[in-house]
Amino acid sequence: MDAPLYPPAAAFEAPVRVPHALSTRSSSIAELADDPEARAIVEREMPGTFAGMNGPMAAQAEEMSFRSLVQFGYAKSEVLERVDAGLARLNARRGVRL
Repeated sequence: MDAPLYPPAAAFEAPVRVPHALSTRSSSIAELADDPEARAIVEREMPGTFAGMNGPMAAQAEEMSFRSLVQFGYAKSEVLERVDAGLARLNARRGVRL
């Protein structure tokens, strides 16, 4: 059996990162930590949050959202509401909607 022949690609278009809204529900901890403005919002409401992120458990937690940590007692809903309010202002300033 012969392999199919495909015509060569006419042009390659590099993928473009589409801005999306940040929140404590839909954004990973790593994503918020990597964005300097979002990180400042989280640090303002939850001082020392990222300073304690090291070791083997931190690697797993980075892919989780802050909201998913509420069930384990590592974050409080009231505090995350304030973080979300700050992130909503950041999203609005950037022209991004939820």
